[in-house]
Amino acid sequence: MHFGIDSHNAEREGEGNSTYSRNLISSLITEGGGDEFSLFAAHPDHPFYGGLSPSNRFSVRPVVQGRGLIRVGWSLARAANRARIDGLHVQYTAPLGYRGPLVVTVHDLSYVRVPESFPVALRMALRALVPWSLRRAARIITDSEFSRRDIVAQYGIGPDKVVVTSLAAHPRFRPQTSEEIATTLAPYRLRPGFLFSLGRLNRRKNLERLLQAYGEIRTTCGMEIPLVIGGRLDYGFQEVLRRSPLAGETSGVRLVGLIPDAALPAFYAAAACLVYPSLFEGFGLPVLEAMACGTPVIASSRSALPELVGDAGLLVDPENVAALSHAMARIMSDPDLGQELGRRGVERSRQYSWAETARRTLTVYREAVERSEPH
Repeated sequence: MHFGIDSHNAEREGEGNSTYSRNLISSLITEGGGDEFSLFAAHPDHPFYGGLSPSNRFSVRPVVQGRGLIRVGWSLARAANRARIDGLHVQYTAPLGYRGPLVVTVHDLSYVRVPESFPVALRMALRALVPWSLRRAARIITDSEFSRRDIVAQYGIGPDKVVVTSLAAHPRFRPQTSEEIATTLAPYRLRPGFLFSLGRLNRRKNLERLLQAYGEIRTTCGMEIPLVIGGRLDYGFQEVLRRSPLAGETSGVRLVGLIPDAALPAFYAAAACLVYPSLFEGFGLPVLEAMACGTPVIASSRSALPELVGDAGLLVDPENVAALSHAMARIMSDPDLGQELGRRGVERSRQYSWAETARRTLTVYREAVERSEPH
């Protein structure tokens, strides 16, 4: 089988779509047996492609992007047709001119459920193009049972057409030594024991309530523990900062920006807990990465997060500031609880692997090709 993958997302930093593309492509090349892959790239010289395992089973093909408009409009379809692939895998939006077997990954419907976290133009484009792409697709991939049910209900798609292939934590996410932690944190002037929150920083991540809850534990409990927030600033977050009295190091809040992938395990392992009160998630990969590092997690009780966390973390109503504050104070004041949650998290994280995700994805590719063949 020769399958094509729109890989431009793998070239970005600090996005869940990028993490998915990088890990899936790397694992497909390892697990794909005799299959071949064409990677349709915006920048074929990007370091990601050079870092893939040497193999004659994949090729990197340039595709003109034009802010996505040219790629969706004609260039990706043209490149796919020239490559004579058996099928094409994209995320969210299919190219207009491609008529072969199509697999579409939709991680979640946040553009529908939490529209205020998207710029208007992007929101409108997704609302128009995603339903069309899903109707065109032979198979649809998503990250969780929650998202599968949501997609089926929103678009009236047959449940057998939507397949769950869970994400996983990269093997580098594991408990860290004190030396690894100290070396990584030194440039940031941080010490272990802080509260940690990570993600693409937009309104969906509910950071306004996180800041309120953090302010409460500083006021009512007298805790001076820093809150470290990592991730790329995204749509709407500047407004959150303007409205919050907690801005700057004097408040205990540290905005450290985009954290390099190699440094993330040490940040997780150094944290007293990961706080992830997102309003809507199709999976919640930072939660799984933190659990793999043995870090206790506090997560939202909504969308896909309960499915991921199980009994390996504390689940709270993300709109209940008092509950969020109480959960943070509870972990900080009960080392035994934190240790037990960390142990459960490591065990639960072992249920997920990118190798298994790749194997399931290969099965989906074959099903898509078979479904599209004339009978």
